Amino acid sequence: MKKLTTALLPLALLVTSFGAQAATSDGNNFAVSAGWAHIMPQGTKQGVQSTSNNPNIPSGFNSAAGFELDNTDTAEFKFDYLVNDNVSLGLVLGVPPTLDIQGKGTLLGSLDLNKKVGEVKVYSPVITGKYTFGEASNKFRPYAGAGFMYAHFSDFELSSDVTNDPVFKALQGSITNVKIKDAVAPVAFIGADYNINPNWFVTGAVSYVHLNTRAKLDLNGTHPLAGKFTVNGESKIEINPIVTYLGVGYRF
Repeated sequence: MKKLTTALLPLALLVTSFGAQAATSDGNNFAVSAGWAHIMPQGTKQGVQSTSNNPNIPSGFNSAAGFELDNTDTAEFKFDYLVNDNVSLGLVLGVPPTLDIQGKGTLLGSLDLNKKVGEVKVYSPVITGKYTFGEASNKFRPYAGAGFMYAHFSDFELSSDVTNDPVFKALQGSITNVKIKDAVAPVAFIGADYNINPNWFVTGAVSYVHLNTRAKLDLNGTHPLAGKFTVNGESKIEINPIVTYLGVGYRF
């Protein structure tokens, strides 16, 4: 929450400072849009660092293992404060999508990760600054902008593909203390509005988010040769999504 407050503070200050001098040629000061976002993570596995409380189970870094996220879709809503005909400040909110987490490689030498290992919800508000080219009366108006995303991960659920795995069952395994760290990430985007009339418009955009986080978990079980064990695993998760958006908006 502290990270989110820090990220939103500059936007609040900018809105306050521009409030007294905002001026658009058509008298509109706000714009809202709603549409569909397609999220395409571009990251690849980053390896897994593991340590164990059992000296018979080796610790170390496994570069061949890791986690990747699948594509997903969600509804998205954008709110813009129009500073003038060309400059706007915005807030982007979406219905928190559920991302499938795919494993890669193996752990403990025999535990196959090449399957869906779980899913997680992502709450990811974005604050933006945008420059829209051309005159307010133009039908077609391209724009470009940048901002920051605050990503909060919650409601992780372990996949039945893992719990039903024969090796996992043989180890009498359980996974506990799953933690995925919140992150703040820069966002860059380009797009365009098509003005149906002075108030209604269609909008589309492509964004790139330089988003990475870290995940930790404990794997507990009983090895047939080494006995009871707890393995503490940690991995960087590289997400770096490209997000496409298509929506309908209204200015007022």
